Amino acid sequence: MGSNEQTVSVGGAELCVETFGRPDDPAVLLIAGAASSMDCWEDDLCQRLAAGGRYVVRYDHRDTGRSTSWPVGEPAYSGNDLVTDVVGVLDGLDLPRAHLVGVSMGGGIAQQLAVDNPDRVATLTLISTSPAWPVEGALSSPTERIRQFFDHPVPEPDWADRAAVIEYLVDGERPFAGTVGFDEQRVRTLARRVVGRTANIAASLTNHWVVIGSEESGTAQLGDIAAPSLVLHGTEDPLFGYDHAEALAAGIASAALVPLPGVGHQVPPPEVWDIVIPEILRHTSGGWGEHANRLAARALVAGNPTSWFEQLYSAATRGEVALPWNREGPHGLLQRWTSSANLNEVGRRAVVVGCGLGADAEYVADLGFDTVAFDVAESAIAVARRRHPSTVVDYHTADLLDLPAIWRESFDLVVEIFTVQALPHSIRGRAIESVAELVAPGGTLVLAAAARDDDDPLPTSPPWPLSRAEVDAFAADGLEPVSVEWVRDPTEPSPAHWLAEFTNHRMK
Repeated sequence: MGSNEQTVSVGGAELCVETFGRPDDPAVLLIAGAASSMDCWEDDLCQRLAAGGRYVVRYDHRDTGRSTSWPVGEPAYSGNDLVTDVVGVLDGLDLPRAHLVGVSMGGGIAQQLAVDNPDRVATLTLISTSPAWPVEGALSSPTERIRQFFDHPVPEPDWADRAAVIEYLVDGERPFAGTVGFDEQRVRTLARRVVGRTANIAASLTNHWVVIGSEESGTAQLGDIAAPSLVLHGTEDPLFGYDHAEALAAGIASAALVPLPGVGHQVPPPEVWDIVIPEILRHTSGGWGEHANRLAARALVAGNPTSWFEQLYSAATRGEVALPWNREGPHGLLQRWTSSANLNEVGRRAVVVGCGLGADAEYVADLGFDTVAFDVAESAIAVARRRHPSTVVDYHTADLLDLPAIWRESFDLVVEIFTVQALPHSIRGRAIESVAELVAPGGTLVLAAAARDDDDPLPTSPPWPLSRAEVDAFAADGLEPVSVEWVRDPTEPSPAHWLAEFTNHRMK
């Protein structure tokens, strides 16, 4: 067995399970198709998903791989057992729920489980599969090539002849491939692995077909699936035409459909992993806020509390999570302040702290300021520059805790919107000092942050709202408060914010 393989006892069977990644990451459970073991989910695919911050689980169905097998043609289990096996795998790994990714029959299993045990299903990703229940209108039949394959099957090999079995498996995959190509060497390597790991190869290729379709599908319908769903489907699937994917996407509320160009009826091959992997990671991320919380917690434990910003923006640029703080225009609180501020008296050089994707910096520059903007995340700065190709803003990658000395007391206007609140208390004092040190004599600092009462408990993950005492801490070394408002902003989920203005009364 592999180093991360284990067996799980489920309803009279021992299922072989393998995991990749950290158990504290969101679990992604990969469900293979009929007559397929976990090997159909290639190691590199699993490792790339795990590298994206997922705890990846794959397992051998009954009668495949190293799981329990039955005599050929005599499976002592039902199609429903293949569904409930998923729950058994989750229980065996102490996982309350998982993001299910199913291909072909595995997609049908995932659909059924989402209806029968919705509390165990975080999301669904359905690949090369078809609706598990009847839908309105007829769906396309298999192509002539596939009908011929089923009507005139290749003679079974001598199951004791390893080389013949490998060739049989390779030939069985060939008709289902699309024009993206049939990588014979890759498929043959996988076939060797399957044969080497499978207890009874003849049973593995026979017994699922005995139980599939032997039971009624019940009275459920696609509309009963509540889990957020992603449909990935080859545009050249010869078994389930693309209309099957369209029916899935139409029948499941808010399901997203992503075509895989040139792919047939198959586990997505490496040629389309650059589409598939970011889509699955994005779909299972929980949104950038949830993803940010996981990264921030890990960064704190590692003793590098600002590293998670780059990790988050980098994942976003790869398409693995929605872009964080993705505003096209300036923050409403900044606009509120500028609407009443006497900007002519403020000065003409500005800096935007933690500028993210640049919306606030561009707004400040449009007001006429010679504007510098910085963020610790190099990926954020790269996106900001791409979004504003004609910008006059001077963008920099810089860490608030280690700013260039030349910036000290250099800016007539310092804009700090929601940056300090994303930093833990262990370094917040240093961050506040760094912001204050940017303000030139006679200059102004405008601050916006989520607010909390001094006695309120701190959240366990960012943002950590600022108390009044922390807002007051910006007033140091000549910086004095002009106004500190407790305001409510309907565009933000937090119920209240600080909007504060400070002036550096030291003479230039």
